[in-house]
Amino acid sequence: MKSNQHSVPSFFDNLFGIEAIDKFVAKEFGFIDELEQEEQFIWAGILAYLSYMQRNGHSCIYLKDIAGTTLFKEVVAEQEAALAVETNEHSSNGAAAASLTLVEQTEQEKAPKAGVDVPQLTPLLRILKSALVNEQVAQLFVYSNGKLYSRRYYEFEQEVARNVVKRAALTPLSDEASEKVKQLWPAIFPTETTDRQDWQQIAVAKSLMQRFCVINGGPGTGKTYTVLRLLLALQACDENLKIVLAAPTGKAQQRMTESIMNSIDGLRGKLDDTVLNNVPTDAVTLHRLLGLREHGVSTKFNQHNQLSADVLIVDEASMVDLALMTRIVRALPDHARLYFIGDADQLPAVELGNVLEQLVSTETASFDENENVSNGTNSAYSSNSLNSHDDGLSLGGVPSLMRQHIATLCPHLPLLPVDEQAKSYVATLQAPQRFKGQVAKVATAIQRGDASGALAAITDKTGDNNESAGLGSNIDSNPGSNTASRLQSGVHLWPELQVSGRDLHQLAKESFLPIFDAGSAEEALNRLNVVRWLTPVRKGGMGVEGLNNLVFDAIKHKIRKREGHFYQGQPIMIVKNHHPQRLSNGEVGVIWPDSKGKLYAWFYQDSQASGQNGSSQKASANAGDSADKTLEQKQALRSISLSRVPQFETVYAMTIHKSQGSEFNHVVLILPKPDSEKAANLFHRGLVYTGLTRAKDGCLIISDNATFSHMVQRVDKRYSGLSEAISLHLESTSNATPEIE
Repeated sequence: MKSNQHSVPSFFDNLFGIEAIDKFVAKEFGFIDELEQEEQFIWAGILAYLSYMQRNGHSCIYLKDIAGTTLFKEVVAEQEAALAVETNEHSSNGAAAASLTLVEQTEQEKAPKAGVDVPQLTPLLRILKSALVNEQVAQLFVYSNGKLYSRRYYEFEQEVARNVVKRAALTPLSDEASEKVKQLWPAIFPTETTDRQDWQQIAVAKSLMQRFCVINGGPGTGKTYTVLRLLLALQACDENLKIVLAAPTGKAQQRMTESIMNSIDGLRGKLDDTVLNNVPTDAVTLHRLLGLREHGVSTKFNQHNQLSADVLIVDEASMVDLALMTRIVRALPDHARLYFIGDADQLPAVELGNVLEQLVSTETASFDENENVSNGTNSAYSSNSLNSHDDGLSLGGVPSLMRQHIATLCPHLPLLPVDEQAKSYVATLQAPQRFKGQVAKVATAIQRGDASGALAAITDKTGDNNESAGLGSNIDSNPGSNTASRLQSGVHLWPELQVSGRDLHQLAKESFLPIFDAGSAEEALNRLNVVRWLTPVRKGGMGVEGLNNLVFDAIKHKIRKREGHFYQGQPIMIVKNHHPQRLSNGEVGVIWPDSKGKLYAWFYQDSQASGQNGSSQKASANAGDSADKTLEQKQALRSISLSRVPQFETVYAMTIHKSQGSEFNHVVLILPKPDSEKAANLFHRGLVYTGLTRAKDGCLIISDNATFSHMVQRVDKRYSGLSEAISLHLESTSNATPEIE
């Protein structure tokens, strides 16, 4: 199989941007007897590229995108640039394939290396199919409909697609259950006849007649409002249902619990307290729910040992990666309902895949092997498909059976259009319920990719309370002023070039000194959640590390107590799941003394562990008297000895990725000008949208117009075949002819 492997000992060692796993894959499975020597180089290069792409979140590569291109081509403009070669990373909007660079090994190697020339589509397909004739290769790689996969991820996608389609089969409610829901409906939804569609009602009605549904919507569109009413409707159908609430991270879990509890309070007086008190509120992290092993990939609950649950509701579903989604559907019994709640426009999971975006996508990709493609453009990811959620039919079109069901529950609403091919399991919420004002206007423009509209919305302070005289005018006219508050309602753009170190120092004091004046651990933790600085990068003066150092320098004079590397008032974030202490990656706590003056790390109580021996401690008294009540629903805290705190980092500033699932009164969103083309390729719409929408009241953006506009216009699109697989399974299901007895 590896006849020519040793004839090119240094070939892969000279590639920039790939790691040991990429080299291993290419060397182990690239040089096979079924191919000529030149073809072996091409095949090996494609495998290295596939491995590289998987490490960057893509489940496959599109052959159209690499046909006729050169992979691993060195980019050297001048001789002296040899030691500073830049990498042109994968073009995430599908316009071109990634371009990796070769590293010069010696000073004498001045000539640019040619890289791997990939032939046009037809000969490329011939090489690929010839390679897959090899039995060992075919066990590990799959070619399907114009895409090349590692078999593991191909089978993950197919398994998820089959499970989604099976659970999404339309099953009308029984007459008894339907009658109970109809009696409940006026109490949970307004029932006045209207010519305007109520998407929250539509989402609940859709969810009741299928075992899988996605409730997708931007911030403030009423996702929690909708979920609570779905819970009430499900319990009306069957009060004995075992319902589990879950989220990908500890912070998202806490927010889910808080949001549902607060929403329940809003229904007091409209429904019997007994009914409301039976609504589940305690959420758990998905890793803890599935029993994911600390040092492995296996889970306690799987297809052989399934969860005891009738309904599983997953919040912040955009953070669910492909492997985790596969584990979820395996662990869930066939009869159980699965509901995903999230915003498909937010950042995808750190790991491979973009499951939520693929679930709601209207893409129906197809591939014609006879089509000649020379420019590397992937039509499946054209700009026309990026905003498919704006299409009226994709939002409202439903099969005729579902329309009848919705009309029965909601006769006061307009009829939806009939679309028998629609993904009926997708329910998209549109009209903001809570998230309004300038933040919503800017977020909506960003969501559309409208950079000029977003900048105009930032500039426009009319019509928003307390914003016209706020931060924008103060900073624009006098950026060095120390008297104007920099944390106000609305969205404000502070040009990066106008921001001095002194300005950032003053902003740091305004943002974080209140933590150190708190009277208790609970109050300190609540004040910590008032303001957070977010940035897309870790390194540099405007990255997480530089900003945290700057903030520390601004507040260090307020530190009253130290112990080793810890100090009173220090905000910390756990950076790795730690099961013994029941701490999840991304969970945030604060260092604070107990009643005896000894420093501990304090975290919000894990609702799943509450009541266990020695697992919780109440925070010191008087926290409820704080003027800064950032949480409407106070939670108990638990303390951990400093010697038992797992791996952490100080977190005045954090990456936008780490902020997902969190919410703050004010966000300082720092978007520095990228220092290279490589960095610019990593700045995209999802980052600025996710960062902005972490703010409840106000967002201060530190950036220049060009950087901001670049990010809004750039789409980070991960290659995946999940949406297509779902469409194909739906089509095969709808075309299946039942046997006639």
